[in-house]
Amino acid sequence: MEIHRFRLQKSVLTFGTTLQERADIKQRLNEQEHLGCTISSIMAFSTLRLAEIHRSSVAMVEDNVWQLNTSIWKGDNYDLTVTFRPLSNPKVCPTTWLNSWFGLRRENDRDKPLWWRPKNKKVSSYEYLSKAVHTIMQASGVKKGNSVTSIHKSSITKSINQGATIQEINRASRHKDGPSTVAVHYDMNLNDTVRERLTNFE
Repeated sequence: MEIHRFRLQKSVLTFGTTLQERADIKQRLNEQEHLGCTISSIMAFSTLRLAEIHRSSVAMVEDNVWQLNTSIWKGDNYDLTVTFRPLSNPKVCPTTWLNSWFGLRRENDRDKPLWWRPKNKKVSSYEYLSKAVHTIMQASGVKKGNSVTSIHKSSITKSINQGATIQEINRASRHKDGPSTVAVHYDMNLNDTVRERLTNFE
């Protein structure tokens, strides 16, 4: 158990380092790498599953504050709104990567779906999103056999190690023992404390 936890902790450290490195060369990233970094940052700071991210929409509600809207189809079906605010480490922050992802678009593509690919002029499939995330995972040294869910598992592990309470973790991860109604209000009202802990990669 401790070995597994150590491996997850190591994964999120190298993963965070990779995001920071990619942030410094955003202009040189290809479309797939850019997409992978954007989705990965969302997964790390919201614990949403890839399928939930794939069917989501997003809107900037105020200066650099983004609201991501999706539907949860596991267990109790419900709609969920996750709000992202700027974090102290902008290189790994979802707001930075969402801004950058939308920056790839032409003016007349601004109203296209969230995962619109400007270069190919089509919406990304679930499979393409998965491939994009795996590209970033492999660059972080995560073994090929790991699924994309290892991102939010490692984020949860890191939160625990840095002092997050069980209640915070259950709400952040929509743990099976926590009611979905709590998860909805939790994400709408943010948990900046847990997210801020995750920005420290030392």
